[in-house]
Amino acid sequence: MTQGLLIELVLSIAGVGLLVAVSWMLGAWRNAFVTANAAADRLAFDEPDFAAREWLVGADGKAAAARSADGAEIALVFALGDSFATRRLARRQARVEQRGAALRFALGEVSRRAVYLTAPDEAAARRWLSLLTGDGV
Repeated sequence: MTQGLLIELVLSIAGVGLLVAVSWMLGAWRNAFVTANAAADRLAFDEPDFAAREWLVGADGKAAAARSADGAEIALVFALGDSFATRRLARRQARVEQRGAALRFALGEVSRRAVYLTAPDEAAARRWLSLLTGDGV
């Protein structure tokens, strides 16, 4: 490999690395904050036929969950960069586990493996886990 080609290769790799670093920093500085109103608005936009009965909004502002009026489905609204994303899950098929005051919703998707929802306290997380896994109604 000639020295000129090696220099061009190093400069190209450094340039791409710099572009990736700048775009990551710009994206990392702007994060969406999930509130009850923002979650309800986004869910109404993405899933207009989903009627939410009850909401649990994360204490850290990163996610919210809603139970459907008939109790058969769960909707998740979570921050993804500077916007929101939603997922609609059948309650009986949702893989949810409690980790302290947080609920972990396993999505198993390449783009998002899991969503963590931090409840106000462990009792609230326990109650929602019971509701979501079918133990409570």
